[in-house]
Amino acid sequence: MKFIFQEKLFWEAAKKILPSCFNGIRKIRKLTHSDKSTLHQLSGILSILSQLSTLHPPEGTDLFPPSIYGWLTVNEDEPNCDIRATLYDAVTQGAEDWFSHILENNKTTDSPEEAYLNHLIQVTQLVRTDLQRAIEFHDKIFQQSFNFPYAKTLYKVYESKVAELVEPVVTEVCKSLKPLKFNHGAGDGIYDNDRLLMGTTLFELYLIVQRFAVLGTGLCPVDSEIFLSHNFHLWFHAGVAQWLDIALYKALQRIKKAVEIDHLVPVDSSVKYSSSAVDTLAIFYQIKIFWKQLAWPDVEGSYTFVAKIIDDICRCSVFYADQMSEKVEGMGESQNVYEKKFEVTNEWCLAINNIDYVRQSIQAFVGELGMEEIVTSLANFRSQTEADHCQRTLQLVIDNAVDTVGNKILELLEKVAEKMAPAINRFLLEGAELLQQENNCMDRLMKYLDDNLLTLHSHLNTDNFSRILAIIWENLSHTMYELVESNLERKRPPTFFLNLHETLKILVGFFKQGDEKNDTNNPAILEQMEHLLQLYGMETWELIHQYHLERREEQMAMEAATHGLLTVRMQFVEDLLRIEVLNARNLHPMDTNGSCDPYVKIHLLPEEKFTTITKPRTKTHKKTMFPLYDEYFTLHLTSEQQELENGLIMFTVKDQDFLGTNEFLGEAFVAFSDVPKTDMTTGLEQMAQVHLKLSRPTRQDSEVYRALESRHDKLARDFIKKEKPKFLPS
Repeated sequence: MKFIFQEKLFWEAAKKILPSCFNGIRKIRKLTHSDKSTLHQLSGILSILSQLSTLHPPEGTDLFPPSIYGWLTVNEDEPNCDIRATLYDAVTQGAEDWFSHILENNKTTDSPEEAYLNHLIQVTQLVRTDLQRAIEFHDKIFQQSFNFPYAKTLYKVYESKVAELVEPVVTEVCKSLKPLKFNHGAGDGIYDNDRLLMGTTLFELYLIVQRFAVLGTGLCPVDSEIFLSHNFHLWFHAGVAQWLDIALYKALQRIKKAVEIDHLVPVDSSVKYSSSAVDTLAIFYQIKIFWKQLAWPDVEGSYTFVAKIIDDICRCSVFYADQMSEKVEGMGESQNVYEKKFEVTNEWCLAINNIDYVRQSIQAFVGELGMEEIVTSLANFRSQTEADHCQRTLQLVIDNAVDTVGNKILELLEKVAEKMAPAINRFLLEGAELLQQENNCMDRLMKYLDDNLLTLHSHLNTDNFSRILAIIWENLSHTMYELVESNLERKRPPTFFLNLHETLKILVGFFKQGDEKNDTNNPAILEQMEHLLQLYGMETWELIHQYHLERREEQMAMEAATHGLLTVRMQFVEDLLRIEVLNARNLHPMDTNGSCDPYVKIHLLPEEKFTTITKPRTKTHKKTMFPLYDEYFTLHLTSEQQELENGLIMFTVKDQDFLGTNEFLGEAFVAFSDVPKTDMTTGLEQMAQVHLKLSRPTRQDSEVYRALESRHDKLARDFIKKEKPKFLPS
């Protein structure tokens, strides 16, 4: 009986001490958490509870009557002696009370969504702080003294509370978000600054909830997947696109500022780029930090977002290129009363190098975004085929970004060449007008090119220097070609085109120095220009001879002798040219009566080189289209005349009109090089007969003929006057 009485007294005493024990646990947050006495007190309470939990109270004992423990969740109709369950309820109730306390003391009276988002950030942060305090100071004591997962239990309470509080608000806010609309100048701002602020605040809330969820994964690795907050990122999905837009907007603003404060001097002596290029890459890496902070767990979403980030980086790079181009736009330009001129400056070169430095960094930057990991995850989540397709798509986005920025570099290089063009044009025109006179136009042109190309070579990298060299040469080619064409219409004298031809030779030599590849740039234009300048720069007698050479080519291409045949023998013997005119056949008379009185006249061409040589002719044969001449002619030539390159013999067949003008019937050409050379022992009669097809000129659209028509000197006018009647009326 005594033992029963003592046992009863023990449990009565236990009932009296337990309320203060559990109140201490429920209201643990009101104590100084780091105070040693507080922690010692907690340890003592838990030791008491632990000891009591090992004992079995008498049947019917109710350690936790509802009148005292109104916060318990157990059945009130039956006696309750479960200390572990009560401890669990005390911990959870304390957490709920603390959460209510946080809400009560952090109310927001502001209605805008921005203010309410800040309220959620504050609440979640305070909850997380309480969890951190529990982990740091209390959880170990609970585990050691009672084997109770204190922090884990708290997290489960807070997780449901935070999820219920945050999810509906975030979902509603994300629905209300509108895409940011950039103004025409991408770095000039956006239409709604409130949306920008709210998007930023929403991201801050995301990071807080993310850290809260990560904490739960550590505390409850088994249960974390069933938590409401496990897929918390899906609440924010609609907001990610705007966050990326905000990141883009801020990047553009910072790039603009970086360019403004850039003094366009190399950041140090070992590199050829300035501060804004370095700043721009740092800005890109801020976007990367944002992406890493986002830590988006959904692989398909990650793929979409990374593709947008890459596209945004391209946009930033293009914007940077445009800003750099604007910054250097007026640099290097000078003007006086005589001329306006552009000189390439170091700043222009640095601007080009800066853009190229950014372009070359794009691929490496993308690699740091974790593209390979995303593709690998896609292969595991979907299939290797889909992953390969996505990788190709991403690579295409990257390649397009690099190419787009590369095109911006080309635009800037072309702008430099374009600014150099007026000075080059002026020097070219002056040089063509005055080359043979005492002037220094060509020297000025070469110095202008040399000075500017030296600056470009000293400051640009090899690839960009090669590019701008090719662009300048291409522009120069077009400029010279246009100069040639415009002055052909103005019928300039041959000296003008001769001077231009000399200029062209000098420039070709200049641009080919050390770079044999340059002779392939614009080969068609260069070839056509060479041809025109050579043609129109010829003396008139040279042009006439060129015309006769073309006539010989036409004769060689003839298939039928539509104007008859002329048969001759020819040979060179020492200083003699022997010609025997044998006969003609199938001549086409011009008279309406169908008869003709033909004769043959022999010309040595170019006539300028044979002024001392008589022009032999045959006798006239009456009324026949098949004359038999059998006439022999010997012409004495100097060795220089015999060896003349492109020398020609021209046989002209005419119908003699004793009362009017002799009618032209046809002509034939033989090159000196086609005439056999023999010694005195070989007679002309031993030479083979040559049957020459007679022809008439047909091509009045020939470039050579038109060039002669454009001449105003007497020789050209006389030649055209004599040549025109040879053409048959169309």
